[in-house]
Amino acid sequence: MSVLAVIPARYGATRFPGKPLAPLWGRPLLQHVWERARRVAGLDTLVVATDDERIERAARGFGATVERTSAECASGTDRAAEVARRHPEAEIVVNLQGDEPELDPQAVSRLIAGMRADPAIRMATLAHVEPDAAMFAAPDVVKVGVDGEGFALYFTREDPAAAALPQGVILRHIGLYGFRRELLLEFAAWPPGRLERRERLEQLRALEHGVRVKVFEAAQSSAGIDTPEQLAALERRGPGG
Repeated sequence: MSVLAVIPARYGATRFPGKPLAPLWGRPLLQHVWERARRVAGLDTLVVATDDERIERAARGFGATVERTSAECASGTDRAAEVARRHPEAEIVVNLQGDEPELDPQAVSRLIAGMRADPAIRMATLAHVEPDAAMFAAPDVVKVGVDGEGFALYFTREDPAAAALPQGVILRHIGLYGFRRELLLEFAAWPPGRLERRERLEQLRALEHGVRVKVFEAAQSSAGIDTPEQLAALERRGPGG
């Protein structure tokens, strides 16, 4: 069962232009993601997907395999789908995030192993326990409610303690996804749904189409970098801090 992992990377992020190439601990942010992704067990192919020559040049410089994608891609998922169309041999496609320098390779490995073991899992993601209640309540932290079988009931930016949501098991979501290739291509063709537009959460598109999303629990956070201030804070903290 061939597994393709794609790291989408674009230069023109609104809040942080040039983010993939921003230096962190002496190397580009994207290089940290690539190096951690190479430690994931079960990957057959690992690709950086970009529409930018600067990112391609830098990524090839640190040894990455790069595939150019259209500048018209609206999201990382669209870039992953474009690459997946060129890889019909891939049965599972993992959409990584190019701004998560502390990606947990063990958690991604478990997700891949789980999808290989159970062909009924068409889509999967990661989440972890968040002990900081104040951080958990913040609207930029995405939460996922999980049912007794480990599948997502909902994703939300709301504070679950203050909203009329089932309380159950609620975890902090990590924006990484595993797809069966056929589902990824379907997903990319579906228009954004009502809940997706309201919450600004692309993964809700799957739930709105009746797709069950398996949630694998990670032992640690791998929060992404959205702003220069977050990158500076991580630089000061140091790796593994």
